[in-house]
Amino acid sequence: MPLRLNPLPRAWQAWQSSSFRLALCFGLLVLAILAGTFTVYYVEMVGTASQQLDDYALRTSKRLLHTHGQQGDAGLQAEITQLLGDGIDSQSEVLIFQNRQGQVWAGNAVADMAQVRASPGLQDVILEQEARHFLGRVQVHDLGQDRFLLAGSDLQPLSDIRDRYFKATGIALALVMALSLAAAVAFRYLMDQRAAALRRAMRQAGQGNLHFRLPQSRRSDEFSLLEQDINTMLEQLEQLVHGIRHVSNMVAHNLRTPLSRALHHVQLAMDAPEAQRQSQLELVQEELQQLNRLFAKMLLLAEVESGLGQQRFAPLNLRCVLQEVLEFYDPIFVDRQVQLQIQAQDDAWVLGDSHLLANALSNLLDNFLKYGGDGACFALEIALQVSAHHVTLQLRDHGRGVPADALARMGQHFFRASTHQQLAGHGIGLASVRAIARLHQGCITWRLASPGLATTLQLPRASAPGQNAA
Repeated sequence: MPLRLNPLPRAWQAWQSSSFRLALCFGLLVLAILAGTFTVYYVEMVGTASQQLDDYALRTSKRLLHTHGQQGDAGLQAEITQLLGDGIDSQSEVLIFQNRQGQVWAGNAVADMAQVRASPGLQDVILEQEARHFLGRVQVHDLGQDRFLLAGSDLQPLSDIRDRYFKATGIALALVMALSLAAAVAFRYLMDQRAAALRRAMRQAGQGNLHFRLPQSRRSDEFSLLEQDINTMLEQLEQLVHGIRHVSNMVAHNLRTPLSRALHHVQLAMDAPEAQRQSQLELVQEELQQLNRLFAKMLLLAEVESGLGQQRFAPLNLRCVLQEVLEFYDPIFVDRQVQLQIQAQDDAWVLGDSHLLANALSNLLDNFLKYGGDGACFALEIALQVSAHHVTLQLRDHGRGVPADALARMGQHFFRASTHQQLAGHGIGLASVRAIARLHQGCITWRLASPGLATTLQLPRASAPGQNAA
């Protein structure tokens, strides 16, 4: 027996669509506006027509009563005959001069006076005209001696107008509703088509295919902007994943090498005579200490890149930090015969962490001591300048510098210039300096000084604590 498909889940699926509900709500809003507009138009049109009929009944009654008062029954009959024959409002006017038994002396209809009462107000009365019964709105006057005057209008034209209006309004609202549903379905289909590409991109990214890109659209709508953002996000994710893989490979390489050497020295110590074992163990200790320093630098780099150091930020004078670091390196500079030139301005206030900035300066000075010499002597020029918005620290050596193509990669994780591969290092120091500069909303750049290398660290200037208090 074949299964019958239940249409309810499909309808519910359509209702679950935000685009369908949005388009449908917009259609219902248009429907409500049209309904309100039609209601106002109905009140104005039918109300005005009804008021005109009422005014005519009252005005005509007053005229006929005046004629009857002056000319009597004969004059009233003649006036009614004239009004009915003038061709004005002949399709709707109702004028009757009759008695209670239904004898009509003048007029175009007859009323059942058993159901009618004389009153100054208007009333709706069933009238008869040539075997046709219709509803009329009339004012009834008792003229005495079983004589009655009824003046008013036939309500059938007004009823026809009302019926045609309701029919046209119903058709219009039904058409608007049908068009709203059709537009909601079409809008949902179009949105699903545009969203399908976005979902496909997300699935590709979730499966690890970060090379996938959405096709560029010539449109400038919201989906096109979202597609551009997604492509940009995929590019950034691809770069981040590539960077993570590179960092992982470099970490594995930098850990494997000292560990291998340490294990080698341990093995040699185990096999060596007692007199040589101590020297081998000292080599093992040196390798492990180097490995410990590598771990410390990596942990510092991870902490800085995570932004945790911002919790310790406070106003500080970068000149004081520089002086403390230079005092620490002074014995080394004396021993290496470093020619040091310093030009430092006062009030170099920045908002930051003194320990992190001191670490960055130490890394820069360590790099100078490793690579900044020309073989004969070391010369270092340090300039600390203060502008309206920035504090700039520049260090320039007179060494061999780096290849020009290496400048763009300076500060990347584990990157080392080709001219520095033979010297000890891991390529983490400058990466830490760049991360510390970014943490302080600053930047660091390098340029060839011919000879040597110029390093520029720029940080946002902050107000002195005394100025903030003022």
